[in-house]
Amino acid sequence: MQTTTNPQLGLLDSLMTATPTNEFLERLDRTLNWKPLEKALQAMYPATTGRPPCAPLALFKMSLLQHCYGLSDPQCEELVGDRLSWRRFVGLGLSDAVPDETTLVRFRQRLRAHGLHEKLLGLVNRQLQAKGLILKTCTLVDATLLQAARRAPAKADPTGGDGDADYTVKQGQPHYGYKAHVAVDETHTLIRRVTLTAANVHDSQEFENVVNGDEEMVLADKAYWSKARSEWCGQHGVANGILRKASRGEKLKDSDVRLNRLFGSIRCKIEKVFGWWKRSAGCRRVRHVGHEPNRLELEFKSICWNLKRLVNLSAA
Repeated sequence: MQTTTNPQLGLLDSLMTATPTNEFLERLDRTLNWKPLEKALQAMYPATTGRPPCAPLALFKMSLLQHCYGLSDPQCEELVGDRLSWRRFVGLGLSDAVPDETTLVRFRQRLRAHGLHEKLLGLVNRQLQAKGLILKTCTLVDATLLQAARRAPAKADPTGGDGDADYTVKQGQPHYGYKAHVAVDETHTLIRRVTLTAANVHDSQEFENVVNGDEEMVLADKAYWSKARSEWCGQHGVANGILRKASRGEKLKDSDVRLNRLFGSIRCKIEKVFGWWKRSAGCRRVRHVGHEPNRLELEFKSICWNLKRLVNLSAA
């Protein structure tokens, strides 16, 4: 079953042009250049094996729909087959069979096997940067907790749960799962980098992994404040906008309090990303067991947010 992202319109396919369209998907399809992504996806399939049974870009677009709307594999398969606007976005003609849920699972496995589960966001961001949407003037850094797909292991059964997840406590409440660490460009709230760790990893430990070092300034909350981090910012020529933390036995100066208030009013923009993930994209808890599958899920969630912002900014 070879699907195509540019089907030849037949008699049945011509009916698709007369149906109502999904404005967001239509604008996204026109705005983003899919060729670099298609090239990277095609490279996963050896030329000696012939063409893949399903066009990789079609599976990638199905994955975007799935993560953008918080769908399971069966739900995604069903809705792509049912909605003409989704079928058109994916690149399926009316006579094309919709890739089934097993094909989506194998596609994710292939992405992880070829290391693309940590590179897809970078491929998208190259286009956003070329369009002048990632300005690198200021980066916002924060982290959010994600519940594990399985219950925490019982004391009597330490083999249960998720071996890559762990415990932490936030506001007096225990959490078991993962933590997503995110760096966002302040101007347009586009995600620049993202990493995933167990929940017990402190926010500050991933600072250097998500901050590029090419921005003019970085803003983060008090959890990231340290002398070593101030030195890192100085070495990279990045203005330190991390909220100041009082030393033991000393109060913050009035000037630092005012700075914290100013930086905090800007830093809070990153909360919009977490809000959309958890409210609209169904990302309060991870879907899978293990770090690598969930890292890929986080990559897709980040891409979906950036593409949503791309369409909104292009329409402004």
